[in-house]
Amino acid sequence: IKGSKLQASNPAHNGRVCSTWGNFHFKTFDGDIFYYPGLCNYVFASHCNTAYEEFNIQIRPALYPCKMLEHTSLFSFFSLPNIQIRKYLVLILLFCRVQLPYSQAGITIERSSIYVKVVSKADIVFMWNQRDSILLELHEKYANQTCGLCGDFNGIPVYNEFYSNSKFFKYQKLFGNMQKMDGPTEYCEDPIPSPPDNCTNNFDDICQKTLTSFAFADCNGLVNVSEYIMACQEDLCRSEELKNASCICDTIAEYSRQCAHAGGEPLNWRTSKLCPKTCPYNMQYSECRSPCTDTCTNPERSQFCEEHCMDGCFCPQGTVFDDINNSGCISRQQCSCIYNGNTYAPGTSFSEHCHSCTCNGGKWNCEDMSCPGICSVEGGSHISTYDKKHYDVYGDCTYVLSKHCEDERFTILVELRKCGMTNTETCLKTVTLSLNKGQMVRMQNKHEKKLLITWGPKHLGLYQVGTSNVTIFRPSSFFVIMHTNVGIQVEIQFTPIMQMFVRLDPMFKDQTCVQTVGVVEGTAAAFANTWKTQASCPDIQNSFENPCALSIDNEKYAQHWCGLLTNKEGPFADCHYLLNPSTYHTNCMFDTCNCQNSEGCLCAALSSYVRACAARGIQINGWRTNVCSKYTTSCPKSLSYSYTIDSCQPTCRSLSEPDVTCKIKFVPVDGCTCINGTYMDESGKCVPANECPCYYRGSPIPLGEVVHENGLLHLNCSHLALQCQKSCQTLDMQCYSTQCVSGCVCPSGLVLDGKGGCIPEEECPCIHNGAMYQPGEKINADCNTCVCKDRMWECTKKQCLGTCAVYGDGHYTTFDDQRFSFSGNCEYTLVQNHCGKSDTANGTFQVITENIPCGSTGTTCSKSIKVFLEHYELILSEERVSVIKRGRGGEVPFTVRYIGMYTVIDTTSGLILMWDKKTSIFIKLSPEFKGQICGLCGNYDGNGINDFTTRSLSVVENVLEFGNSWKVSSTCPDANFVKDPCSTNPYRKSWSEKQCSIINSNVFAACHSQVEPAKYYQACVTDACACDSGGDCDCFCTAVAAYAQACNEVGVCIAWRTPSICPLFCDYYNQQGECEWHYKPCGASCMKTCKNPSGKCLHNLPGLEGCYPNCPPDKPYFHEDQMKCVSLCDCYDNEDGKIYMREKLKTVCVKYVCEWSEWYNGTELENEEETFQNITEKSTCNEVSSIECRVHENSPRTIKDRNQKIQCNKTTELKCNNKDEEDKKCYNYQIRVLCCNYKSCSEITTTTPRQTQQTTSITTETTTIPVQTKIKPTTTQKGTKPQEKEITTISTP
Repeated sequence: IKGSKLQASNPAHNGRVCSTWGNFHFKTFDGDIFYYPGLCNYVFASHCNTAYEEFNIQIRPALYPCKMLEHTSLFSFFSLPNIQIRKYLVLILLFCRVQLPYSQAGITIERSSIYVKVVSKADIVFMWNQRDSILLELHEKYANQTCGLCGDFNGIPVYNEFYSNSKFFKYQKLFGNMQKMDGPTEYCEDPIPSPPDNCTNNFDDICQKTLTSFAFADCNGLVNVSEYIMACQEDLCRSEELKNASCICDTIAEYSRQCAHAGGEPLNWRTSKLCPKTCPYNMQYSECRSPCTDTCTNPERSQFCEEHCMDGCFCPQGTVFDDINNSGCISRQQCSCIYNGNTYAPGTSFSEHCHSCTCNGGKWNCEDMSCPGICSVEGGSHISTYDKKHYDVYGDCTYVLSKHCEDERFTILVELRKCGMTNTETCLKTVTLSLNKGQMVRMQNKHEKKLLITWGPKHLGLYQVGTSNVTIFRPSSFFVIMHTNVGIQVEIQFTPIMQMFVRLDPMFKDQTCVQTVGVVEGTAAAFANTWKTQASCPDIQNSFENPCALSIDNEKYAQHWCGLLTNKEGPFADCHYLLNPSTYHTNCMFDTCNCQNSEGCLCAALSSYVRACAARGIQINGWRTNVCSKYTTSCPKSLSYSYTIDSCQPTCRSLSEPDVTCKIKFVPVDGCTCINGTYMDESGKCVPANECPCYYRGSPIPLGEVVHENGLLHLNCSHLALQCQKSCQTLDMQCYSTQCVSGCVCPSGLVLDGKGGCIPEEECPCIHNGAMYQPGEKINADCNTCVCKDRMWECTKKQCLGTCAVYGDGHYTTFDDQRFSFSGNCEYTLVQNHCGKSDTANGTFQVITENIPCGSTGTTCSKSIKVFLEHYELILSEERVSVIKRGRGGEVPFTVRYIGMYTVIDTTSGLILMWDKKTSIFIKLSPEFKGQICGLCGNYDGNGINDFTTRSLSVVENVLEFGNSWKVSSTCPDANFVKDPCSTNPYRKSWSEKQCSIINSNVFAACHSQVEPAKYYQACVTDACACDSGGDCDCFCTAVAAYAQACNEVGVCIAWRTPSICPLFCDYYNQQGECEWHYKPCGASCMKTCKNPSGKCLHNLPGLEGCYPNCPPDKPYFHEDQMKCVSLCDCYDNEDGKIYMREKLKTVCVKYVCEWSEWYNGTELENEEETFQNITEKSTCNEVSSIECRVHENSPRTIKDRNQKIQCNKTTELKCNNKDEEDKKCYNYQIRVLCCNYKSCSEITTTTPRQTQQTTSITTETTTIPVQTKIKPTTTQKGTKPQEKEITTISTP
């Protein structure tokens, strides 16, 4: 593996484990086992000999029957001091009890099988079996840095634990006494030294028989059993009741645990009489099973388990644990489903807005229902599209909001105008509906009066749908609805400000226009400018103004009242699960701070969320009790306020003729309406029925006549002259002007060029992101090239890579451009390609990220990444890459490259991962994976609406529910809502805003028209506020670098770093007197290196920023390990990345190859005991790496079906005793060995695997050589344990 360190899938690590168990037994990190019967408070292990203490773990033993001990443990971590674990799982954290699982500040406490497990992000694992056993596992980085009963972790037994000033401690108790830690008012007596007990009883050798039995055959060669036999015998000797066999259970169990840490697999040694165990529910006890339990919420958990086996209670094969109802072990088909916190039994369903779902084996089977598309203009500037994209437009013109692309069956125009002191304070002034290029209906809010104007060849019928296309009515005093008989409904809100909502029938799906010039624009402003209807209007400019920063009072006012939207106990909380309020909250904050009429804009923003909830079937009543209440008490006389109006209102007209509006369905609205028993007349008053006039087919309206109806001014403008001045930008736009405007116009045949002049139409340029391009000029749009031709862009049709980005404090951008923030303390699946509804669906990759806290606010950052690729696992952590092989595999499916400040994993399957070695992760995927992936990066189907698909296949709105569903371990605690860190740390807000303003400054001016900076700026401010306990510059720099990378992706290279702003110290790599290394904001996408001498990469990436060498012609290769340019490279093995220094090599190349021998047969013996040397008479094997045994191939019996208990390992090779077998007979056996030799590279040829019969193998996979080995392939049947080690190419020195 290029540039990485290859490891075994479960390497022995018992040298990193310290433990205590049973009757005061201790094992140090360095392997010393000693007895210390102290009952005081002791330092079990602490971080010492360093500048600061990362952890301190103390224990206080206590006696229970057999004079053995149970523990109270006290932890102190650098990030979270004072954790206590006591009997009965009472956890005390800073003197407060907490529930499991629990997580804070990088410390997670959870139950794992029969253990309580404490895991620190600082690579510390503490396990307690809730009784006598404690295990502490440390990362190797703590070597030579520990103190306490666990020793100094220097890898040398005895030294220095039992030596002091070169003197050996005669009694180990003296060493234990030195670790005592009394409290300030405590004095605890040391145990009195005494010679070892002289126990003469052998107790029928139960200790030795058990610990050397068949159950531990795989362990005896891995862990020295003699010391555990002695400890077991001492337990019996010291027990109060002699021959109490139960007293030995703890030591045997500890040996089993140590065997698992050493890479072995102990078998079940317990019986109904010897140390029996009982389990809850229908679980079964096992001595060695995966601790990664498959559950209903994550039934594939064990497939990606990295932990060794452990003892405990587990579900039977073929079942999963029901972690939803806690009912024990069940089949997957019996699993319930969860939605919005509610549990649904298999087969039950629910139906909600636009979809219905049925629970099937823990997964939701959902079907989309036909639903209208909704587009809206809210607050005068906030646009929400039919596909739920949100953007802001500060316009000053009339724009096409929506239109039918093919035949323009309908067009909806909106007029936005400046209406305040700032350029961002805009208002919706007019809404125009055009049908079939003729009939038009315009609703205008002029001087706070509603003006209705109609014109065109078709007569408008206010109430008669049968003879007209449009019906207009007022369901309440706040709203007017335009309803058509062609599937279009326009709802216009006038109180407190003008807003509008369009509902399109599903038949119009994929028939509305999204672009006019043939290429996707980079910003909202550039996109909106292409939809102007008037050439004379100014272009919209990008705005980076934060109105809340201009007034502290306005900001506090907005925070208080807009905060109701996100308050989990507020009036809007019941809708949160269906509709995420975050976008509405952002709009509310902006509008409330920006508007002159702050209360009006606030109330409009709140009502927008209420209306959106009503559209999804959730009615929010009573929300005006404490806010915006004046609108409930200001209704005209004879009218009353109602929260829910969902049908036609009583009118005088309805008493004389059928009210056609009663047949129209619309989203419930609020407002003033007539009280019961009264009817609205033509003046808008509510009167009794006897005061209503009579009607006959309505009132005739002569042409040109103006009449006042219901507060609306109705004007027929069918003969009004129309004129339109065309420009290059509006040439393809239909003329929608309704009046002549005085001014200069271009002569006939010429159009405005956008610069104040007139040019022929054929000379018009193409426009993209506000820039003009002449015919023939080219631009790049992602991986495609576009050419300007006839004012339009013609682009190639390549399928481009999709990108998912994760950076900083949990900021995500999915493959389908859905943005969200999610912070948790667990491991989460970013992306995987095994997402099908079938239980047998298998994938080829999975990417997992783990988070750590950024500060005391609880916010988190990505720390480490795990990539599972076929049979490999890559771990990217602490600026390093480790590679683990998890099984047999063919060609290595990836390469590891180091480009600038990034580590790049490039795979043959089409997955690319870029990591900045800190908190930023960018994942690129081939388009062939579209619609086939899942995880926090979405499903990559081109539709951002359904990106929040949970592991159980339901689509949710709540980010927390979505994120928590992708936890890797169901025992890890759910993430909770994190308060805005700038509110928690207000003293940091000004500094954060000042620093992050670089994103909106001229430094990035070239990118502002290509990539919207607003989201990146806000993320930067949030992260800079959150990093309150160190690393604040890292948080700031990472956020700015994320925007710079987004600019780089679209071809805009920004050199933003300076000596004072996030500098990169590239001169560090320069040798004295040399100047090869330099910073480049957009360096090479693929370099010629020693590991890649061709200079060709699997995928071409945009240049990444970082430090780069300028290699001279005489030294053209970059040596990645030495970080310098060289003329000749060392030798690299492509299979495992091993490096062989050129100056140390000779010319002979050899490989260390392991091959299985043939099956060899000895004689049939009553007590068969064979060796490979005896059977083959002359062995040519230099080293036996492993051995397999089977019953003779012609025998009708097998080891498996006769429960044969043979010993088959490298030590004894083959051994069978009659008395151990059920039928008191040993059979004729065959053995073969895995023989390893050095062979010349030229001698090695590909061999065809030999076929074998059904066998059972019992193998020992330990090896004393420092290189990994790989077995030449051989086919093994069910029951054969495959070898899983590596091949290493070496050259003889």
